[in-house]
Amino acid sequence: MKKTAILGGTFDPIHNGHLKLAENAWNQFSLDECWFLPAPNPPHKAGHVNADYADRLAMARLAVEPYPHFTVSDFESRRPAGLPSYTSETLKALCALYPDTEFSFLIGADSFYEIEGWHEPGEIFQRARILVADRDYEKNHDSLSGHAETLRRKFGARIDFIRAEEVDISSAHIRAMFASGSRTPKRLIPPAVFEYIQAHHLYAQ
Repeated sequence: MKKTAILGGTFDPIHNGHLKLAENAWNQFSLDECWFLPAPNPPHKAGHVNADYADRLAMARLAVEPYPHFTVSDFESRRPAGLPSYTSETLKALCALYPDTEFSFLIGADSFYEIEGWHEPGEIFQRARILVADRDYEKNHDSLSGHAETLRRKFGARIDFIRAEEVDISSAHIRAMFASGSRTPKRLIPPAVFEYIQAHHLYAQ
């Protein structure tokens, strides 16, 4: 059975932290591949997405080009127009389409604490193993582990932690840098993504 990880998100823009998370998971859990799924209409960011979906998709594809085991999918765009991109619905559809694939879902520590409030969390835990970025290992290990145990008991969730050095990068911070005219973002995103943003005048005031 093929082992595939999914990293969903707005990717507004995609940055080195996203790539590092996927690379760490791929190495640690012997995955066959990782799919990046940009969300056209993320429910938690309704009305707050800056770049168009086509641009975010293009940037993600540029970012993963050096990684043969990474793929960018436009699967989320095939939903009926205007509907939010729920992780539970995405996983249900993917499991139906790829019955011989074992899916893992990559998630940051902050989102992990919120996942029980997502749309149909039971479906998420049923359809995929959850791989959590353990960013502040020493400080948060007990509380992250405690939360994982709660979700295991309540939902039968399969949860593992991605052990890795913290990568403190946010898309919001990168957008603010571009808006201010700073060239600092160049070290936080892949060169091809930086060039795309400059060429298409994204995130400028």
